[in-house]
Amino acid sequence: MSKSKIVEKYAVSEVQEEYLLIYHEYFVLNWSWNDICKRHNCSKFKVSEAVRWVIDNRLSIPSVQLIKGAIDALSVRIKINKELYDKEVSKKRYRDNSFIVALSKEMRDDEKTLYKLQEVHNGDQEDDSKLSAGQVLQLIKKASSDTK
Repeated sequence: MSKSKIVEKYAVSEVQEEYLLIYHEYFVLNWSWNDICKRHNCSKFKVSEAVRWVIDNRLSIPSVQLIKGAIDALSVRIKINKELYDKEVSKKRYRDNSFIVALSKEMRDDEKTLYKLQEVHNGDQEDDSKLSAGQVLQLIKKASSDTK
C-alpha cells in the first residue's frame, strides 16, 4: 500500500478541520467555552458537537491530522500571546511586570511543546502508519502536561 493511498483513505473536510481545531483549543490549550465561541463566532452547541465528533471519530482520523491540529492551535496561541506581550512591553507607564514574566513563561512552554509536536510531525512523514490516533493523543497529552 503506497503512501498516497493511506492519505486518500480518509480525507478531512473544512468543517471537520474546524472541529479538530476547536477540539485542540479546548483540550490542548485549555481555552474556555466562551473564548472558543468568540474565536469561531459560534454557539456552545457547535463547540460541544465538535468535541463530541472528534472523540467519536478519533480512531479513524489520521494521526497526521491530529498532530497538525495541535500544532495549529499552539501556533495561534503563541501568536496571540506575542501580540499581548508586545502591547504590554510597549507601554511607557503602568507596565505589569508580573504579567510580562508569566506571559514569557507561557510562550516559552508553548514553543517547547510546539517543537516537540513538529518533530513528531516531521519525523512521521516517511511512514504515516507508524502512530495510531490514540498514541498521538497520548503524546499531545503528555507534551501539554510536561509544560505545566
